[in-house]
Amino acid sequence: MSTSSPVTSAAVTTTAPPAEIIAAPTTTVAPYVSQIYKDPANWLCRADKIDTCDNAAPLTNVAADGTLTVEPYEVAVDPPIDCFYVYPTSSEDASYNSDLIPGSETVVTDLQAARFNQVCKVYAPMYRSVTLAGLFGSVPGDFATGWNLAYQDVLDAWRHYLANDNHGRPVVILSHSQGSFHVVRLLREEIDPKPEERALIVSAIIAGTAFQVAPGQEVGGDTQHMPLCRTVGQIGCVITFQSYRDSAPPLPGALFGAPQGTTASACVNPAALAGGPGLLDAAAPTAPWILTDPAAAAAITTPFMGAPGLIAAECKVTTDGYSYLAITVNSDPADPRADDIPGDGSPNWGLHTVDLSITQETLINLVREQATAFVGLHD
Repeated sequence: MSTSSPVTSAAVTTTAPPAEIIAAPTTTVAPYVSQIYKDPANWLCRADKIDTCDNAAPLTNVAADGTLTVEPYEVAVDPPIDCFYVYPTSSEDASYNSDLIPGSETVVTDLQAARFNQVCKVYAPMYRSVTLAGLFGSVPGDFATGWNLAYQDVLDAWRHYLANDNHGRPVVILSHSQGSFHVVRLLREEIDPKPEERALIVSAIIAGTAFQVAPGQEVGGDTQHMPLCRTVGQIGCVITFQSYRDSAPPLPGALFGAPQGTTASACVNPAALAGGPGLLDAAAPTAPWILTDPAAAAAITTPFMGAPGLIAAECKVTTDGYSYLAITVNSDPADPRADDIPGDGSPNWGLHTVDLSITQETLINLVREQATAFVGLHD
C-alpha cells in the first residue's frame, strides 16, 4: 500500500547530493554526474538497457455485453519524448529507507509506468524511498531525515538524467503517492523556477497527493509558472488528482487532496481536463475484477484488462476544501461485468491504490496528444 507524506517542504532541509562536473552535454542544463545514477544498475528503466519497460503489455477491453477486444499494442521504437517515473511507497525492506536493490519496486513500475513505452522512452530511477515498514511505523527512523534522503535521490537522478540522457528531448514526469510527494517538491524547488528545465516539460502527471494552487487559479501554490492542464494537447502543465468514491469523499485528516494554509489542493480530471464528468479508460492487471464469471475472465490472455464506459470521474471539492476525483461505477446487474471495482486503501485513503490503474489508458492517450503538440510547436 502506498502513500505520500503530509510533511511540508518548509520543515525539510536540502543538501545537494555529491556530483562531479563533466563536459557540458548537448542540452540546455548544467553539466552534472551523479555518483549513484551514473551506474545503470541503479535504474529500473533506461532507454539504453534491456529492462521491464521494454516489454509489450497489451490490454483486453471488456465491453458491457461481455465482448472481448484485444487492443493494438506497439512498443515505440523511437518515440519523440521521454517519461521520468517516480514510484510510490512499495519497498518491503526491513529499514526506514530502502536500499537501491530492486524488489517490489519493479512490480509497481510494471503496473504504473511500463505501459507508457507506447508513447515514450521510460526512465525510472531506484531511490532510497521510505519503506512500507517506515511508513507504518514498524521500524524506527527520523521522519524528516528519511523523507529528505528519498527526495535527494530523486533530485540527484533528475539532474543526472537531464545532463547525460535527455539531450534536449521533451519529457513527461509521472509519479504516484510518495513519488508524487517528491515530484511536487522537485517542481517547486528545481524545475518551475528554471526556464531551461521548464522548457523541456511536456507535462507532469502527479497522482495521489495534494498539489497546491492559489484559490481559483491554475498556478500560485507549488508552481508559479506551470499551470494545470485544461485542454488536450496543452503542454508544460500539470495533471494532478486523488481518487475517492463519489459516495465516500475524503474526510478531515485525509492525506490526499488537502488544502494547505492559504492555498487550495488541485484536481484535474484526466477524462475531462476543462472540468465536468468524463469516462475513464482503465488498465488493470488481468484478474476477475471486471468479469464476474471466472470462466469468462480466464479467456483473457493479455496481462491487462479494461472496461470502457464502466468508470466515470469528476473533480469535486468537499466543504472542508479537500479536492478529489470522484469515482462512480456505472454498474448494471444485467450485464456480465462486475458492479463494483476494488482498490479501497486504508480508512480515508479512498481509491488511492488504483489511482494510476483506473486512469492509465486515458493518460497514455493524453500523453500521445501532448507529445504531438510539443513536437509540432518546436518543429
